[in-house]
Amino acid sequence: MLQQKLKLSSELNQILRNCDEIWIAVALISDSGFKYIQDNINKTAKQNYLVGIELPTSPKVLLQLKDNEGKGLFQSKIYHKPNTLFHPKVYLIKTDNKLTAYVGSGNCTDGGFDKNIELSVKTDEQTFCDSLLAWFNTLFKSGISITDEFLESYSPFFERRVKRMEQDKNELKIIFPDNNSKINLDKIDFTNQFFKKEHFAAFEGIKPRMRTNTANQDRNNVRKKLFELHKKLYPQIRAQGWDLHEHYIFDDTVSSAVHGQYTSSELSSIWLHYGRSKGDIKIFGDKETPLDFMRFQVIIHKDSIGVWNRIGKNMGSKIDRAYFKNKIIEDSVYRQDFFFHYK
Repeated sequence: MLQQKLKLSSELNQILRNCDEIWIAVALISDSGFKYIQDNINKTAKQNYLVGIELPTSPKVLLQLKDNEGKGLFQSKIYHKPNTLFHPKVYLIKTDNKLTAYVGSGNCTDGGFDKNIELSVKTDEQTFCDSLLAWFNTLFKSGISITDEFLESYSPFFERRVKRMEQDKNELKIIFPDNNSKINLDKIDFTNQFFKKEHFAAFEGIKPRMRTNTANQDRNNVRKKLFELHKKLYPQIRAQGWDLHEHYIFDDTVSSAVHGQYTSSELSSIWLHYGRSKGDIKIFGDKETPLDFMRFQVIIHKDSIGVWNRIGKNMGSKIDRAYFKNKIIEDSVYRQDFFFHYK
């Protein structure tokens, strides 16, 4: 019997629970894919792996396979031949002396099991399954054992290959920009709106990555509009008595519209921000800047305006982050007050 399967995850977690032995031949095994197998498989089942390395199979997985070798339940080898890509995706599972096979496009990864668009065929036709097992055993004899020496030489190459794959993804974004917005600017009435269609349109498609004069001008027009907003907004902030200050370098009150050394490769937004005074900032050191503190921010994207309490990414706002962390840990009154307001 043949069955079409779109998601291996919905099948494997059931059949692995009671299996006696598995044979997996794939081009790629990731940490998450291997963990999925180990989390779901019958702990007494024998496991046989034949894996390729032309795609970046995780060295952590290879190390686990090596360390489990000789314990009676694992047999593992790498398949590699010069100028030959090892590219199968075969899962053969034995339960009560009956074989079931899944053959398709899904590698032993999160994506292959669930997240990607994949297609597999399930069959329990024993003659076909027996032929798959014979195919596996033939290739396994030509496989390469996983050794410490191999892992030592393989691991540095793995890290560089992962970075190259990330670069490939970024290049594809230029060709196929991630434009999931359901907002059609042509259908919006911008009458009496401060920001107009052209301000949002400056961030559509591949424009945030473009460095042309036209793209720079479009983003600069957004930046000028945010300075207009500053002239309207800042007097009201001062009138309210809020302890918020414009950047002590006035031109930096609004973020950059042109790609440079310190900007992201994708200028997908521009923002106006306020924070501590220069005096408050420099108490912590002459080299400190507003980036080390939380800021109030008005930000425009291709399909939204945000009003945020800005906590910087990665190492941003590190002084305020450290202060908040210590207060939450050490000050019970502060902690209760914070969660009261948060709720």
